[in-house]
This record gives sequence, structure tokens and C-alpha cells, in this order.
Amino acid sequence: MKKSLLALAAMGAFVGAAQAQSSVTVYGIYDGGQNILKVTETTAANVRTQGQVGGFSGNASASSRIGFRGVETLTNDLSATFNYELAITPGSGALNTTAGTGSTDANVSTAPRTSTVGLVSKSFGSLQMGRALTGIHGVIAGDVWGGNNMVGDMTYSAFTSTTATSPQSITVVNDVSGRISNQFTRLNNLVSYTTPTMSGLTARIDWAANTLTDVNYAGAQSSLQGATLLYTWKQFTFKAATASSTYNDIQASTSIFTGVKATANAASAMYKQGPLTIQYTYGANRLDRVQVATSTANPQQSRVKAQKLSASYNITPQIMGFVQYGVGGSEGTKVASASNNQTQDTAMQIGAEYSMSKRTALYAAYGSQDRKTINTSAKADMEQYAVGLRHTF
Repeated sequence: MKKSLLALAAMGAFVGAAQAQSSVTVYGIYDGGQNILKVTETTAANVRTQGQVGGFSGNASASSRIGFRGVETLTNDLSATFNYELAITPGSGALNTTAGTGSTDANVSTAPRTSTVGLVSKSFGSLQMGRALTGIHGVIAGDVWGGNNMVGDMTYSAFTSTTATSPQSITVVNDVSGRISNQFTRLNNLVSYTTPTMSGLTARIDWAANTLTDVNYAGAQSSLQGATLLYTWKQFTFKAATASSTYNDIQASTSIFTGVKATANAASAMYKQGPLTIQYTYGANRLDRVQVATSTANPQQSRVKAQKLSASYNITPQIMGFVQYGVGGSEGTKVASASNNQTQDTAMQIGAEYSMSKRTALYAAYGSQDRKTINTSAKADMEQYAVGLRHTF
């Protein structure tokens, strides 16, 4: 009898231990389809160049990815979590597993996308540590077809002009990326604290400080401080965020230290009633060169401002149409007005999705962006067409 009781007690202890283990979820997105980008550039001397890139590259509506989430309940109020996510290249299925090595690369590199561990409390909020998206990135991406990778989203896409062989390089107009969150997409060694939602208000604080040392180099350094607020009231959602980042790549210890300070601000207001969603988004980004041990006073490297109006409407429970229109402008380094490199930019997107199920959707979208210099006839016109199938698992 005693042996039976001991066996039952041991089994109970084993079951209790098993129940305390983390539950792990595999999730992801696979976005495949036809994706074509056409570019027409005109120089100040009226020389016209055209190019086209694309094919069955996918990733138009969302970046393909695979991830693992885990959670373990520690108490009635506290849980431990982890999240690890990698980028997938549609078509080949290759995993992008190499992160950037320099501080700048660490800010904008997409692989791994996420690598965090943290604690979540119902009473005190959540604390996450590792590589993750910043709070301001979510404000800039928007909620109407948010996070898409096509031209035409004025605050989110990198609307530099391009060539047929290098879709992200600049040749004519200027070398300023139009993506407001360009230096604030992801960051290594990021610590984020998010408060519980109280009376519709949620706040998030981001902080990071990275330093790499080497006997022959000054080292790569990056830091970030950011704050994000979200407030919901009835059918309205308001978001605001600010972030500041200073970084430099590895450089010789004998050279003068140089770095870049980036500052970004963003805000949005959304109204959602039944099948209709309307959202306004504004963002601004400025980069200043920082030089230590010199009298140079933080010369401007670039400045970008952009705003967009977005709307979506569920025509039926399965069919959703959307449209986005935006305007903005960019500027490189400060120069004499006679050769000012300021630009005026316009962008638009239009498209539709058909939900075949809760996880699978067909989509078709068109986007265009135009960039014109203020004082010359140089311009760049971009058009993108995409038809695809997006599956969420």
C-alpha cells in the first residue's frame, strides 16, 4: 500500500513538472507571387533611363518568415516568454540567418528578425530583451495593408530612385531613403518595457546600448532611446512615438571618431467603424553627422518628412479593398540653394484581397512613387505590380 501511494505521488510530481514546461508555437507567413518593379529616371540634362526588375519573388504584401514562440506560466500573474524569428526567401525557401556586423547593419538588417526573451505580468506589464522591432516602427508601418513591401506607401517604403540592377541604389535624384523608420526598424540588444493597458492607454519604452571593442579599432557602437504611446477611445485609435539613435561602424583607432545621430517622430490617428477603416499617418526622420574632437557642428546628412492617408473597406466578409495616398519630401546634406537637392515626393497604392480562409488570401496591388528635385528637372518614377498568395500559419 505504501509503495502504491509513493508511486502515485511520484507520478503526480512528474505530471506537475510536465505541465510547468513551456508551450511552444511554430508560426509564420509565406507570401509568394508575381512582383514587378518598373523605374524611369530622368537626369537634370534630360537623359532618360528605364529599367525593370522582378518575377515570382513574392513578399509584396508581407515579408515571409518562420518563427517560434514559447510561454511558461510561472504564477497566476507572471509568465516567461521567448520569441525567435527568421526571414524566408520565397521561391527558394532559403532562410536568411546572417545578422549585420556593424552598428548600422544591426539597426536595419532583417535576419534574424526577432530573438527575445522576457517576462509578462498582467499587473505590471512586459519586459522583453534581445533583437526586436522598435515601437516607432509599428506607428510608421500603419494598419491599412501595414508592413507591405511595395512602393507607394509614403511613410514606410524606401522611395529612393533606382536602377534595374540595384533596386535600392540611388543614381539621379538623391540618396535619401524615404523610409522614416530606416534607422529604427530593428535593433540588437534592445530592452523594451510595455505597460498594462489602463483606461485605453498603453506606453512602451525602448532602450539599447551596444559596444564592440577591438585592440585595433575604436569599435562599433549604437544606442537607442524611444517611447511609444497608444490610446484607444471608442472607434478611434491614436499612436505617437519618438526615437533617437546614435551609431557608428568600426573604424581605425587613429582616425577621428565619426558617427551618425538619427532622430525620428511619428503619429497616427485611425477611425474604424464596421467594414470601414481610415487612418492618417505622419513621420519625420533626420540624420546628423557627429564628429568628436573637432569643431564641426553636427552637419545634416539627410532629412525626410512624409504623410499618408489610408483607407480600407470590406466589401464582403471575404473581399477587402484598400487605397493609400501620400506626399512628402527629402533633403540630403545642406548645400547652396542654387544646387539644392531637396525633393518633392508623391505616392499611392491601390489593391484588394480575397480571403479564401482565415489563413489564406489572394491579393492584387499596384503602387507608384514619384520623386522630383525642386531646382532641376531630375526625377524618378516608380511603378510596382503584384499578384500573390499569402498564407499565414
